[in-house]
Amino acid sequence: MRLSLALSSLILFTFFSGATAQDVMRIKYEETFFMNPGPDMPPQMAAQMPKSRKNRKILLATEENSYYYVNKEDPAPDEEVGSNHGRWAMRRQGVDPKVYSDYTNEQKLTYTDLFGKEFLIEEGLQPAKWKLHSGEQRDILGYTCIKATQQKDSTTITAWFTPKIAMSVGPDGYYGLPGAILAVSEGESRVYLATLIEQKYAGEAKIEKPTKGTKTTREEFEKIRKEKIEEMRQMNGGQGQRIFIRG
Repeated sequence: MRLSLALSSLILFTFFSGATAQDVMRIKYEETFFMNPGPDMPPQMAAQMPKSRKNRKILLATEENSYYYVNKEDPAPDEEVGSNHGRWAMRRQGVDPKVYSDYTNEQKLTYTDLFGKEFLIEEGLQPAKWKLHSGEQRDILGYTCIKATQQKDSTTITAWFTPKIAMSVGPDGYYGLPGAILAVSEGESRVYLATLIEQKYAGEAKIEKPTKGTKTTREEFEKIRKEKIEEMRQMNGGQGQRIFIRG
């Protein structure tokens, strides 16, 4: 009898362990960041400036949490463009950003750096007020996606989600729609687009909660970033400077 109970327990444990492993979904995304030279940049420099840069990232997700990080197995190449008189270099420096979303406790953690200093940004995870546009649809990787929008300050965020994938997840902390978000555009500055979807990922899947970095809020981090960018702008305002941009 004891042997039978032990065997039954082992079978149940194996079954539920397997089900948990199959519940991990993996989506690969490509991010495109469009460069804006700004009105203060001389036309000659603006002409040399690259139009965009790309990142490749991975989203691991369950119903409870998700983890968004750089795809080190297939990184986007460094880019360098320009002339002999002035060259723009686009190289990845510093730490690889990571975004952890805890849907159960409504918490979002972002691990990143700013001019060599590591930060852990803590903020609440509240669903945005999405407006659905059910009449507008597009196909992404064979999935019919529905358009949704939200307003963030003066920027219109456009997302494309598919109800065929029930998880309410998306890239870079985006979520709150009745299905997985496969594409996002942040005005004219950044685009996220899914390139591979594995609903039941069978490989190694570690959803890691970041712990490194100086803890701060989103508001405080944005304040520090604006101050540092202004300092760098004052220091490197001349032509022919080598500019490094990290996403």
